[in-house]
This record gives sequence, structure tokens and C-alpha cells, in this order.
Amino acid sequence: MTHHHGFFSHLFSRPTCRFLGGLMLIAMLQGCAMVGVELVDSAELAELKTANTPEPEAIDEAELDDALSRMIADLEQSLEAAAVEAKEDAVAEDGTYVVKNGDYLDKIINQTVGQSPLRRDILRSAFVRANPHAFMRSNPNWLLANKKLRVPDADDIKKVIFTDESRRNKNQRAGANPYEGWIQYP
Repeated sequence: MTHHHGFFSHLFSRPTCRFLGGLMLIAMLQGCAMVGVELVDSAELAELKTANTPEPEAIDEAELDDALSRMIADLEQSLEAAAVEAKEDAVAEDGTYVVKNGDYLDKIINQTVGQSPLRRDILRSAFVRANPHAFMRSNPNWLLANKKLRVPDADDIKKVIFTDESRRNKNQRAGANPYEGWIQYP
């Protein structure tokens, strides 16, 4: 079979492609200059980026501690108010609730904690964390019947909100080894 070298095979040969690519680059750069776009080198770009970056604010630890104390006091106050609103017969005197057939976690939360200002996902996590025996695979949707649930208190909710994850992130920012605890193979 004979192989024909036509116009298109010559047009798209490697030297021609390089030439056309160069022409396109020149045209693009001229277009940028015509539009008023100024091209900068990498050193100028790095200088522009650092000039536009705001300085991080200093964190006042005392102010942070005060805010945290107020938040915890508000949390405890809202739990007390929610307990007053809850159905009187829902929670036993020892602070527990027995799961009945047909109960689901949000229904139990409404009966035991009432209309708490806390987010539902935090309350669900607190119930699961306080009662791991009553949930399959720590899933709030898999509640087991006839289990005795301990209604979470302020300490349980604090454990949900203030997790060890925040401490791990702080350690990583402080220069700790980010690969600590990873499995290593020889």
C-alpha cells in the first residue's frame, strides 16, 4: 500500500506544530498587552501575594477563656430550661429513659430535652456517646428497644462539642509530626 504525503500531513508535522504554537503564544501575549493585562514574573507575584495577605490577629487567651465560660454557662442553663419543658413522665428520677417499641431518637429527644436551642446533631451525638449499648454501630438511626438510656447532661454535650480532634489539629499546627500513628512498612 502506498503512503501519500499530502498537505495535511505536512501541515501538522512537528516543526510546523512548534511554529504554529509559537505564533499562537505571540498572538496571545500581544492580545494581553492590547487589553491592558500586565504580565508579572514569579518573584513579583509572590511579593503581591504576601503584600495582600492580612497579618494574623493576636489571640487574647483570657478573652477566649471568658467566651468559653459564658458558652458553657449558657449550655447548662439551656439544658436546665429544656428539662423543665420536657414531659414530666418521660424521664425517670435517676435521669434515664426506657426505649419503647416504635421510639426513635428524635422523638426521645423531644420528650426528654424538649425544645432545646442546641442543634439536633449535637444532641443525637450526645445520646449515642452517653449510651453506646443502646445503638448498633454507634448509629443514631439504629436504636435498640427496651434499653435504658441515660439522658445526656452538660458534660456529655461538652465532650461532643470539644472533641480530641481540635487538640490534634492544634498539635499539627504547632509542628508535631503529622504522620504520627500512621502504619509504616519496611
